[in-house]
Amino acid sequence: METATNVTPPRKSLKKPLLIAGVAAVVVLGGLGTAFAKLDVFKSAKTIYLQSEAESMLKFSDDISQAYGKYEDYMKPYLEQPVHSSMEISDINLDATIPDPEAQKILDLLKSAKFVMQSNVDEQKRQQSGNIEVHLSDKKLATLEYFLNDTTLGFKLPEFYSKYGFVDLKDRDALKEKLGQDLPKRFMTYNDLYKAVSIKQDEVQSVLTPYALLYANSLKDSQVTLKKDVAFSEEGFQASAREVTVSFTEEEARTLATQLVEKAKADTKLFDLIYTRYHNVATLMTDSGYEFEEISKEEFKKNYDQGFDDMLADLKENTTTSNEQLKMVMLIDNDHQILSRKLLFTGEKGNEEQVFLNTVTYKNAGDSYYRYTLLNPEATEKGEMSFTYKASEKSGKTTGNVGIVVKEADAEVLNLKSDFETTKEDKKESGNYNFTLAFQDEFQPQPVSLSGTITMSETKTDKGADADGSVKLTFNDPDPEMPKGISFKLKSKAEFGKALEIPALNAENSVNLATVTDEQMMEIQQEVGISAQKFMEDNAELVQQFMVP
Repeated sequence: METATNVTPPRKSLKKPLLIAGVAAVVVLGGLGTAFAKLDVFKSAKTIYLQSEAESMLKFSDDISQAYGKYEDYMKPYLEQPVHSSMEISDINLDATIPDPEAQKILDLLKSAKFVMQSNVDEQKRQQSGNIEVHLSDKKLATLEYFLNDTTLGFKLPEFYSKYGFVDLKDRDALKEKLGQDLPKRFMTYNDLYKAVSIKQDEVQSVLTPYALLYANSLKDSQVTLKKDVAFSEEGFQASAREVTVSFTEEEARTLATQLVEKAKADTKLFDLIYTRYHNVATLMTDSGYEFEEISKEEFKKNYDQGFDDMLADLKENTTTSNEQLKMVMLIDNDHQILSRKLLFTGEKGNEEQVFLNTVTYKNAGDSYYRYTLLNPEATEKGEMSFTYKASEKSGKTTGNVGIVVKEADAEVLNLKSDFETTKEDKKESGNYNFTLAFQDEFQPQPVSLSGTITMSETKTDKGADADGSVKLTFNDPDPEMPKGISFKLKSKAEFGKALEIPALNAENSVNLATVTDEQMMEIQQEVGISAQKFMEDNAELVQQFMVP
């Protein structure tokens, strides 16, 4: 007889499902928390504003760092090794009909002219050399050779005189007697000045952060208001935004300004940042022999303090009882990108908009747009300065436009507009730029107006870069005696690491212009006269064109 076995099925464990459920709950709640944070559900208007300002400044700082990094990468080979550069200007064409026959002959000659420039620069050794050649009808007509180092500048016109003429700054006293003015001890370079005034990004950030914190802590919640679901539209880009308004009464603005000025006056880091650059430039100028009267650090600090004391005195004196406010109105998207900003005064009655700054900045995928406008708040129609930039990048090609407008007293002083298209493919970059320019010259009753096209193409090589391009300018309504336009072609080449040689000067190949004697001057005049005669004989056909019939 079989006995039935009582089998109890195993109890299913609840630990694993509960664990999965718990993890899921954490993920869901975390996602909801992120979503709420993204939508700023639990944030005050002040918090949303300050976060947007912080992220805006970080983005701006990052953009500046990237741009500066690209500039440093581009300049690095030019600063760290010798560079040989050549440039050729050719196919010069002047569109002009000039009544003066002699002037017209010169213009006609330019069509067959070519200018060739060779340049050698070694920033490490502080040396330069090169030459400029003038060609006519495929024939070299004349050359100017030059060289430069710390203290010496030399030049030579080999077609007219066989020796270099040079100036050595070590002969400053003799040169002062001849020229009647002081000369420096050595020639300064761009790199010298750059090193003297350069500031590291972390230095600036360290100095400015306390002021940002002071501003943030001084704001009261009541000063910041928020309006949701506001539409933003600019240059075809549309987005949903929030309007944030930051308001300052006259008393609040004065209190904040006073705190900032007092902090700056007592800020030793800020003072050291400014004074160090002043001292660096002053030392560079003095050591190089330029006239520069440096004041002591104590005197500099006294002037520094006095400047802030004057500001504090003005803040204390300029008090009124008007209802005027300073307002900043911004449109901010859900990513805390400040799309637009407007700074304005409300007027003495508190109900007028007197705008003095208006900006629009946004990035959307490959599209970028920037517009900055400064206005006169008391007469916006009489003064304006604006800058706009729009670009769209896709598959290595960037198209866009840029413009600058300056207005004074209802009239445009400057108006520059340019459309551009650039492409980048491997080691080759090319660009096409069309522009119009109009500006008011104080010596001309009518504005000067012109348009033009510039094309450039550069290909990087293992040891340098090759480039070519063209320039065409057209003058609108020109003076009858002036050209209607001009065009020419450019070709250049840069070679890195090519050694530079400065000629060793001696009595056989050079003349010191500071100590040249009367006898030497007679010899120079004789040789130049003979060379000039030979030059005219070799170029008789050219010379005869300018002979008076």
